[in-house]
Amino acid sequence: ALVDVNIKAQVLEEGLSSKGLSILNELYDLVLQGMGERWIAKGGRLLIVLAEPIDGVIMVDTKMLGAERLTAIAEEQSIELEVLIRMIELSRAIGTRGREGTAIGALFAIGNIQKMRGHSTAMVLNPFKGHSEAKRDVRNKENHETLAEFAWLDGAILFNREGIASDAGRYIQVPSGLTPKSGEGGRHLAARAISQLTEGVAVAVSSTGSIVLYANGRERYRVRIK
Repeated sequence: ALVDVNIKAQVLEEGLSSKGLSILNELYDLVLQGMGERWIAKGGRLLIVLAEPIDGVIMVDTKMLGAERLTAIAEEQSIELEVLIRMIELSRAIGTRGREGTAIGALFAIGNIQKMRGHSTAMVLNPFKGHSEAKRDVRNKENHETLAEFAWLDGAILFNREGIASDAGRYIQVPSGLTPKSGEGGRHLAARAISQLTEGVAVAVSSTGSIVLYANGRERYRVRIK
């Protein structure tokens, strides 16, 4: 009916309304995905119509989703926007789902692999060794289950700027002069440290329900997921 009156419309996902209150998280991820894949314009406003069993209309302003901040970070760091969006999507899945009913966290670092290896130590044998780039690409959602499994190891997963994972289980060497800020745990301190030391990006997923992205040692993006 919308198309008949020259209003552009697109089905985001079949059966979205049946997901109950979790629909807001689903919409968030779908909109960010659309921006990463460039079929939703940056700074655009969306009118989302929900069918039964949840009937309603939601207005979404993409500027209010933090997507503009992700776009700015991607441009500053020469990282594809889709890489950051998929990383946040993976982080949300890990933080929301946990493992075997237990809340868990995770740490991802994006940047120059050699620099990141220079400021970290391998805690386990590298599980990514010998696997093709296609199987290690965070942009492919089919890889997220595997990446989540390795994220549950102690330490960080390292990614290059194209979103290809290279190492897992890396212990970040935090300099003695870098101290935790108020309310900052060890994982967030490590994320802040590696992003500062390598002039890159790091994402910390908290077991208490938050995702924090650091760039060049500064917190640039935060979202609550619980």
